[in-house]
Amino acid sequence: MLTFTVGGGPALAVAEFADFDIGQAVYRVTDIGAFTLGWEPDRHPEADQDPMEEILQVAYGTGPLGFQMDEAPVLFGVTLAGAESFTRVALAADNLRLRPYRLIISAPVRVPNSTARRASAIVSALARHWLAQHWTPQLRRAHEHHCAPHSLNRYSGLIAEHEERMQRLREDRAYHIQRAERATAILQAGPVPAPDNAPPHPFAAATESSGR
Repeated sequence: MLTFTVGGGPALAVAEFADFDIGQAVYRVTDIGAFTLGWEPDRHPEADQDPMEEILQVAYGTGPLGFQMDEAPVLFGVTLAGAESFTRVALAADNLRLRPYRLIISAPVRVPNSTARRASAIVSALARHWLAQHWTPQLRRAHEHHCAPHSLNRYSGLIAEHEERMQRLREDRAYHIQRAERATAILQAGPVPAPDNAPPHPFAAATESSGR
């Protein structure tokens, strides 16, 4: 069990867990609820990415990602909902400003400012602890492995789209080359002389008249 002192509030008793199946860390805060920390699923880190450029995510609760999750945290009587993304730069600069949602009459609304400030302070403390652990790089790779099938499907689709676009471009290029070669051949053949007994040039008479 870990102990965190966040701001002027009481000390928080926290149990820490790491899910290496999907690459997430879960922090269960006694009398408050659970916070799931990880990387944003749609913008997961690349192997050669600078860690400071990573987009992190906190989900308010545990289980499959959704608006209303199990073990959702309760602060000042308000149940937090959903998930939020934040930058590692904001966390390092101590400038984390979260605005969780809550559900009122089936409509999502932002929590009050005091609740948002408390949530930001708690998530900031938990995220700093999580990122400082020796096992976090392995958790990051576990997240990459979990996202790899989705990434493979996405990039395979993009490759197919580019291949189709490239084929169209190759066909267009071949057509334009053919037309350019025809234009070149016409130019190289030189001007076309008027054949015998052809009608006169339309401006020939005018030119002769102006010369008199």
